[in-house]
Amino acid sequence: MKIYWTLLALLAPLLPCKATGQETLLLRHDAPSGTVIRTGFETTTVVWAFDGRRFESADLGIVSAMVLQGLGGKTVIHLAYDSVRTRTRGSDGRWREFAVPVDSAWVQVSVDERLRVSSRHEGRQLSGVTGLARILTGIPDLELPGVSLREGDSWSSKTVVSVVPGLRNETVPPVVDGTVTVVLDSIAVRANDTLGYLSLTGQFPAATFVDVMGPGRVIASGDVVGNLIWSTSWNAFVSGVSKTRMTVARAAVAGGTQGEVEELRVEATTRYWVRP
Repeated sequence: MKIYWTLLALLAPLLPCKATGQETLLLRHDAPSGTVIRTGFETTTVVWAFDGRRFESADLGIVSAMVLQGLGGKTVIHLAYDSVRTRTRGSDGRWREFAVPVDSAWVQVSVDERLRVSSRHEGRQLSGVTGLARILTGIPDLELPGVSLREGDSWSSKTVVSVVPGLRNETVPPVVDGTVTVVLDSIAVRANDTLGYLSLTGQFPAATFVDVMGPGRVIASGDVVGNLIWSTSWNAFVSGVSKTRMTVARAAVAGGTQGEVEELRVEATTRYWVRP
């Protein structure tokens, strides 16, 4: 609930004076070719390492998404960072802030009107910074539902999560598969727009990996919660917030006996909003 009310406070200008009686909402990403959508984002990440040390980072930036005409009814979306600033705080407690060079950092995804990705081509990726494709919805690889929704309807979609964004450590698996369920909480009609307010929950079931740094295994699991706002004027999600929690447990095995279990924990919160 705290995330929900935080989102409402940030997005007060988008809220209607009152809801109307529209019964259904069809979510389709079908912006015409040539459309450019600029999205601001902020991601904060806290990592509690295996040795107990705490690290924090915050990314703040703007992404431009240009809609291009694809083949066979597909749409190609070219995403590129306009700007990114990053703040980090290590175990010494000191904050450091710097601008991130964004030249050659881009991705092109070919999608249909339900945001199902059929191909992806990437330029240089920015280590540790919110992934470009994720900016489309706040949740990577979130497919839109196949039918119109009434208030209270839901759908599920497969997704993946980066366990520790930007971490270059072979002990920790890069991504874990999961499933998110999205519920259409309410529909509100304004003079020139219809908004859909949605909430989501997701689980990343425990996945076991071999610990390449030593004898033993690594188990990663977690969950995600969040809220999204869909706009029929934009034919896109125009704002959202999500919080992902992951736990990575590892234990060395010697002589067939499992040793003491160590845990690494991650909490990442992403907020994003469309800029006029």
